[in-house]
Amino acid sequence: MRQAILSGPVNRTLYSLTQPMVLGIMAVFFFNMVDTWFISLLGTESLAAVGFAMPVTMLVMNLAIGLGIAMSALIARAVGADDNLQAQRAAMAGLLLSLLLGVVIAVAGWLSNDALFRLLGAGDELLPEIRRFMVFWWPGAIVLLLMMMQNSAMRATGNTKLPSQMMMVAAVLNALLDPLLIFGWGPLPGMGIGGAALASALCWILVLLVIMTRQRREGYISRHGMGWHDVRVLWKRMLQLGVPAMVTNMMVPVAGAILLVMVAPLGPEAVAGFGVGMRLEPFAIVVILALTSTLPVFVAQNHAAAQYDRIWQALYSSFRFLALWQGAVCLIFWVTGHWLAQLFSADPAVQQSIVEYVRWLPLGYGGMGIVLCVNSALNSLQRTQTSMVINFVRLFAFYVPGAFIGADLGGYPGLLIGAAAGNLLMGGLLLWRVRHYQLQSAAA
Repeated sequence: MRQAILSGPVNRTLYSLTQPMVLGIMAVFFFNMVDTWFISLLGTESLAAVGFAMPVTMLVMNLAIGLGIAMSALIARAVGADDNLQAQRAAMAGLLLSLLLGVVIAVAGWLSNDALFRLLGAGDELLPEIRRFMVFWWPGAIVLLLMMMQNSAMRATGNTKLPSQMMMVAAVLNALLDPLLIFGWGPLPGMGIGGAALASALCWILVLLVIMTRQRREGYISRHGMGWHDVRVLWKRMLQLGVPAMVTNMMVPVAGAILLVMVAPLGPEAVAGFGVGMRLEPFAIVVILALTSTLPVFVAQNHAAAQYDRIWQALYSSFRFLALWQGAVCLIFWVTGHWLAQLFSADPAVQQSIVEYVRWLPLGYGGMGIVLCVNSALNSLQRTQTSMVINFVRLFAFYVPGAFIGADLGGYPGLLIGAAAGNLLMGGLLLWRVRHYQLQSAAA
């Protein structure tokens, strides 16, 4: 794959890297919906317990994503420079770091479980249900960190097919294990909400074993004559790159929470519709998410090989494709908005709120795609702090203020239009800045 990344047709190479990830990410989204549906059958307390667990699970996942971005940047650059030994050392250091952090998180979470969730606002009556879920989730966090880091390591080498395939296998297996472990079957007793956490952990173990077997065969799980000094140096660099990347990812739910606070005074129907829209959004931007998970591999390897023209070509091809693709997504939402609204609610007011969401907010996804593509390229070049600043500006200088101004002028639809306009403005500004930087680089 390295040869294709460095010398193959740019558009075809990006497609071959991205297409498997679209399927894998879609599988994960469907798994999350199925998982939530099964848990909802247990009742309101179980749903509330998972709701309280969400900030903790999101924090751990964002930690894994941030460290995965850092490790991928190191591995992809080494692969592009044809330094396989350094790539293997970075992968091994990432594996050890994720194991260490996973154990620390699991032990600390296990010991402070009740105090932690009281701090988050859970009442004593809900703590037993939360405990039934987290007793399996805390040790599962070790596997989750290892799995996500190994997925990142494999993608950094240019292999996006196996991680995608394993994501799909895990999604299907989880959908089968969920009812079996939650409700029981035959002599197997139902475990309730704990069964959902155990099902997820078992699927993560399967994915991890398959990918580690492949990584070991390719030499990425070995000490490679690496001493602890070398490990500590790589850990320090990963944390330097990974912490800003983690902060960048955490900004998105914070901005979403701020918009939800703005929506709340508009009534429960608006909140309900906004919540449904947020659940639909990942499906609308799945191509953006897939492309920004594979573009860093292409950019880092070509940068290490001094193939700078290919990087610019890849960026502009991505911009054009996302503009067309997200335009098509907007059109589909305009046509199917009322049908989607009826699928999720029988309340006319909630339906209208959903229709407004899918009609207006997706208009800004093209601009958001430009920003995320630039961020992913910067991450791959180990400039995660610059990426963090760009995302902060997008969310808190354009997106949230746009929503605030729009809500003041036009209520709920105005809020959505303002947020979309903020994304478009930031995307346009960044596109102009990228073009300006390219011209400066060419002149130099």
